[in-house]
Amino acid sequence: MKRTTAIVCLSSLLITAGCSGSKSGGNSGNDEQKASGAVIKQFADAWVKAWAPNGKPDAAGALTDNPTVFAKRLDGVDSALVASTVTVTPQNNPKCSDGSNCTQDLAVEAQLRGIGTMKWTSTATAVKTGGTWKIKASGDTIYPGLGDNNYLKRVRALPARASILDRNGVALTTNRQVVIVGVASGTKATAATYAAFTQYLQVDGAKLAARAKAAPAGEFVDAITIRAEEWDALRPKMSALPGVLTMGGTQSLPPTATFARSLIGTMNTATVDTLKNAGPTASAQDQVGTTGLQYAFQQQLAGTPGGTVALRDGKTKLTIKTVFTQQGAAGKPVKTTIDTNMQKTAEAALATSKLPASLVAVQASTGQILAAANGPQSTNYNRAFQGRYAPGSTFKIVTSAALLGAGETTTTPLPCTPTINVFGKTFKNYDGLTAYGAGTMQKAFNESCNTAFISQHAKLSKDAMTKAAAMFGIGRELGLSVGAYGGQVPAPKDDVEEAASMIGQGTVTASPLAISLVAATVDHGTAMKPVLVPGKDAAGAAASPLPAATVAALQTFMRTTVTGGTASVLAGNGAVAAKTGTAEVVVNGKVTTNAWMAGYRGDVAFAVIVEGGASGSHTAGPILKTFLSSFK
Repeated sequence: MKRTTAIVCLSSLLITAGCSGSKSGGNSGNDEQKASGAVIKQFADAWVKAWAPNGKPDAAGALTDNPTVFAKRLDGVDSALVASTVTVTPQNNPKCSDGSNCTQDLAVEAQLRGIGTMKWTSTATAVKTGGTWKIKASGDTIYPGLGDNNYLKRVRALPARASILDRNGVALTTNRQVVIVGVASGTKATAATYAAFTQYLQVDGAKLAARAKAAPAGEFVDAITIRAEEWDALRPKMSALPGVLTMGGTQSLPPTATFARSLIGTMNTATVDTLKNAGPTASAQDQVGTTGLQYAFQQQLAGTPGGTVALRDGKTKLTIKTVFTQQGAAGKPVKTTIDTNMQKTAEAALATSKLPASLVAVQASTGQILAAANGPQSTNYNRAFQGRYAPGSTFKIVTSAALLGAGETTTTPLPCTPTINVFGKTFKNYDGLTAYGAGTMQKAFNESCNTAFISQHAKLSKDAMTKAAAMFGIGRELGLSVGAYGGQVPAPKDDVEEAASMIGQGTVTASPLAISLVAATVDHGTAMKPVLVPGKDAAGAAASPLPAATVAALQTFMRTTVTGGTASVLAGNGAVAAKTGTAEVVVNGKVTTNAWMAGYRGDVAFAVIVEGGASGSHTAGPILKTFLSSFK
């Protein structure tokens, strides 16, 4: 019979060329491949959607012969791997062993959140039952070797965070023990609990209560991260309160909670925004930089996490084999130009102030930032870099350069009158100055006479102040690694605005950093770009050198302001040169003043502002005196 069949087939082949080796005959082999391949492709697409953010496994489960069990299994592997996305690509064509069983390999590439990319190949088996093709609901379809009971176990390993260093390579931050303090979700915490968070931890208790009530059951709702020693002091008051929970950990921190806080920055559990900044291998549970250098260099400091995925026996829980390994990479330190001792000195000087104040010190010859402090209380906002203030009479350094560039000299007569009127606008001097009448530019600078400088406004072109400011680096983008404001001196729209700009008022604004660089320009002779992180921040000259005669005149002006002018409070602290400033500002509808002083000694230039200060000489001066007396 087999011989006859063979002859028949051969005869048919010679006549029609259509004989099939399939048991079902005809072209059914191709039909099975197409039908099974179609359902496997549908399954692959449904798997991708199931592991997408907020994806559901039901559609993928519905394509299998045991929907409920498989959907739960697929979702469980997703949770175990913490997969953010996945691609599932069928390979080649299905292989059919008969008319009801076909298999096809699946190339799977999953992004394991916080670790990296894991790749593997699994096999989908399509079975035909009752005329319908279904995927066999096996764990091996997801990962080879899972079967019905085995499971995958992921472990993520974070490298130690690298340090931020000072100019000498000394660590400004190290990894220290911290405690994350929070509450249990729901209503376990009481009104007394939330009141304690407000009183002892400066956490808004009402907002924390709202978060706790909205959080899923059994969740830890974090409120604040504090140093371990701080928690030890608070433990007796907090730990017994209903609903209080804590978690231990480490965080990269400076030696004290206040040291260079606004510059170094802070760290906290990742938010949506800070997680984006932290890069693709960061996790929502990570402690990441939120401000300052910690934020700007988050990825460099954090390094790259590593991890493993192991296939484990479902009964014994023992590892069968490690199926994925991602090597981590240690973070790299960030070296800054900060001088640790000078930073401490600046902060100690600001601690003597009762008003908000900032102090910046730079190396005049390089523009490298030596200290940037804000006080008397620590703050996350770095107003020393980002504050936008009217610079007041410190800007007479720029005005003098503009007048000297317009042909005036140090002995040009500049009359100091009680007031001066410019097209209907009356300008006066600061309260401590008695008009002295006739005098030179040098005397007007030493005594900080507003009316004397404004009397020369007609000698300047409309853009003279803008151009003069540019010679000191004012008005350009600073391009620092952290946010910083370089100031602006817009071209005046009329004579009144021009007059105001000559005394650092009107539309003129600058940060303490920008004004410290103005003083540095007088010291060095050329405006330098500020540098905080060498190799990252652009270095070098920010403008062409000042004319030699202008440099000589301004250095004389600033030195004699200390030896016999408004900055005499600094006398006795070496060869200090300085300029005082008092700027009128409107705060909450009321006119007040900010006190300034800027100057240099040796190769160190500096500027200080005191918000609400009476005058540069009386309010800012004593802070600088304390600062200068503490280092040589």
